[in-house]
Amino acid sequence: MRTKDRLAAALREVAAKAKPDNAASYEALARRAETGEFDDYADVHLCGPTALYTELCALGFTKFARRVAAGEFDATLEESEEWARSQTDPETLRIMSAMGIGPDRSNDQ
Repeated sequence: MRTKDRLAAALREVAAKAKPDNAASYEALARRAETGEFDDYADVHLCGPTALYTELCALGFTKFARRVAAGEFDATLEESEEWARSQTDPETLRIMSAMGIGPDRSNDQ
């Protein structure tokens, strides 16, 4: 399951147990999460998980915010690889190569 889907499901799980006002806020965040807005590699925020953490704290949802801060909804290795493979900007590729974080091309043909 993709991270955005796991995140949306987790938000909805909490919404199902929350008071109505809080449930609506969790549901609104879940709908945004489904779009990938809070993903590590989305281009909506400089850092999607940090943006989500900030919003959760502002709403007083510190328990869920701690889950985000602990990395529970960080991108998977597969999602990271997918993002790295999608990059075409020469400067981005140069930086990734210099840092040794380019995509795994060992199985490329």
